[in-house]
Amino acid sequence: MNTPSPTSEFFKLPAPLYYLQNGQIWRLDPDIQTTRQITHESAPVISFDLSSNSTLAYVSDNSLITCQAEGHDRQVLRAGPTLPFVNNEVGSLNNPDHINNALYTPCWSPDGQKIAFIENGLQIYNLETGQAEMVWQQLTTVSEPVLFDGVLSWSPNGRFLIVSQYQYPLEGEHQRWQSLLELGEYLYPNMSSRKGSTFAWNPDASDLFIAKALFGSDRSLLRCKPETAQCRMIAEFEPARRYFFYAHPFVNAEGRLLVFMGSSNEPVEPPVGFSLISLRPDGYERKKLRNDSYQIESALWSPDGSGVLIVTARETDAAPKGQLLWLSVEDVPAVPLSLHEVTNLRWGID
Repeated sequence: MNTPSPTSEFFKLPAPLYYLQNGQIWRLDPDIQTTRQITHESAPVISFDLSSNSTLAYVSDNSLITCQAEGHDRQVLRAGPTLPFVNNEVGSLNNPDHINNALYTPCWSPDGQKIAFIENGLQIYNLETGQAEMVWQQLTTVSEPVLFDGVLSWSPNGRFLIVSQYQYPLEGEHQRWQSLLELGEYLYPNMSSRKGSTFAWNPDASDLFIAKALFGSDRSLLRCKPETAQCRMIAEFEPARRYFFYAHPFVNAEGRLLVFMGSSNEPVEPPVGFSLISLRPDGYERKKLRNDSYQIESALWSPDGSGVLIVTARETDAAPKGQLLWLSVEDVPAVPLSLHEVTNLRWGID
């Protein structure tokens, strides 16, 4: 198998990298050599986020916990009850005890003062008051109930949240989707099917880009206006000839959309690999940035848009499954990092 070129001794990450591995939060320093374990919880950490002022928020043992980025000053903000064991995700999302009491997916506000999370609905914890406000409560007694199962992103201006939802009882992935919540006002439902969809905000939150990696059509890349939830199709499309798929978008400082794109002869047959391209926000003026291609499990763009970390979804000639790779926006060899099977990637502050 051909592997990426050896790591250059001069290569540095743009910032420390935080990630989940073996049920705990770890940190990789910019030198890509030094790792350290940050949390030492008796129960696995299932999700976490890192704020703009270097505070971690995470869920372990059904409790919402914060600590500083180095692991000190640990505080339990909310301690949920012990939950019955359920051996799969669908079972937990259909279990009444989990629906009412399980804590999921803490997500920091841009100013680092609030944490959005799921507990019997969508809640927001205010660090200044030490209180949580229920924004949208779960209801299983209504006809065809729609429930929350995750907070995915907070808009850069703090006005919107992207949440994941599902129809209860959950039977399959077709009953899961992403919705946009305008805080205090309205929920725009079903902006995108949840499975295989990734997204990016403009820095001022005037645009939201949604990319779809599992279905090729003219709706596989969308430019949406959060204030109205109106979306415009900007995907390349050749009906009955070639279908294009998109994943892991990012808006750079010049306002161009960087995104992975692949193509296939069938709309439901995902591409063999995705390559990095650049577009204008209206979908025109496509430029290929790199010649390599990958199946991507997850991705984390550097804040300055100079490159992206990816975790490979399966073994190819380019890399083994679960490999963490740095891809520059320049067409230079990928840099493999000495981490495998890591999740929940977040940048820290150097």
